Amino acid sequence: MTQESWVDRYTSLLPRISAHARGTQLILCGLASCADAYLRLAEAESLFAAKPGTKPNALAQELIRRTERGSGGEFFLDWPDAETWIEKNLRIANWGLGGTGAQAAQTLAILGARALISLEDRSERKLSIIHPDVLVADASGVKRRGELSSQPGSEPVHYIFEVAASEQVGPVRASRSTRIIVRFAHHHLDRDPHFVRMSQENAGTAGAAVVCGFNELADESLSQELEHARKLLSGWRERGLELIHLELGGYESIAARDQVLSMLGPVITSLGMSHTELRGFGKDDAVKQASRFVNKFDFRRVCVHADHWALTVTRDDAETELESLLCGCLLASCRAESGAPCVPTRIPAGARFSPPDWPLISRSGNHVVVCCAAPYLERPMATIGLGDTFLAGTLLVLGQSPGTHNFSSSTLH
Repeated sequence: MTQESWVDRYTSLLPRISAHARGTQLILCGLASCADAYLRLAEAESLFAAKPGTKPNALAQELIRRTERGSGGEFFLDWPDAETWIEKNLRIANWGLGGTGAQAAQTLAILGARALISLEDRSERKLSIIHPDVLVADASGVKRRGELSSQPGSEPVHYIFEVAASEQVGPVRASRSTRIIVRFAHHHLDRDPHFVRMSQENAGTAGAAVVCGFNELADESLSQELEHARKLLSGWRERGLELIHLELGGYESIAARDQVLSMLGPVITSLGMSHTELRGFGKDDAVKQASRFVNKFDFRRVCVHADHWALTVTRDDAETELESLLCGCLLASCRAESGAPCVPTRIPAGARFSPPDWPLISRSGNHVVVCCAAPYLERPMATIGLGDTFLAGTLLVLGQSPGTHNFSSSTLH
């Protein structure tokens, strides 16, 4: 397909976004959320000037390595005093909500869809970065975040270093626009008994659920946390929830990643990851890799997103899946242009479409492969949360009430 054909396809999608939001059933979003501090890596001169052998220098070297490779991603650095050093030596540009499920809920709420998040930390700082229409459970039921009062206490912060393509970062130039997430403390999953109760009560009528955050757990607590999650997800399935999506995330340990899949594979029905994360399983063609997951775990779908394309290997309807990919790509691109989640009103200016390596619709064994080009911006305003926003767009379609899909068969043509 040509650049013009993709422009036409995405332009025709724009008026359907609000209708999708109205038809989306409740989306359950867990099991981790956090506060994110945003920093511009090119402005972090104090890091690059740090003496060798110090913690700031160790952080700088890893950030430089990832910037040069264009790999972005997330990692843990054992540095208990990091927050104090960063606040003294670096400038925090902004604060935002972190966690794949939480960010997806944020986008869904902005669009007018309903999303319930798990939320342990209800401090003033945390509540202030959550959209007022995101749903949170308490002892009385489900409320809008805007109706909650803050509570004492707070959790460790994630630090996100953003870099634009060609920016000078210490001794290297960034090969692509990306973001690097750094954690200086291990996390546990949200301990939110109200979310557990209300998600179980609503699982039978919910449109979908998404879980994340397992890549942030310490090795010694992983098994216990996975068992907690497995029981919750099993309860959702027993109550009739058909679409339970795990967004994999990047792991520093292959053993931990494989343990997550082994433990949760039998209770989830949908798996998502970036192309970078998929390549961690081998260098085979993306469709072949995704098809292996579908077959091994009997998933309904496996979705992969990249800079220039998105694809899904699915057992479900190709038309619905294509609409979901288009929504995800459009929402992510609009966030890249504006720097924050927003309601799309046009295709971002300067967006380029590169032909994917796969057809729009094809087959892989007994499964359907759906693929689309994404509106790519070489120099986005921000790269934070683009994968999470993409996920929200897919849920906007996949979480629809039965029989209420707001698009026609022309989507495929």
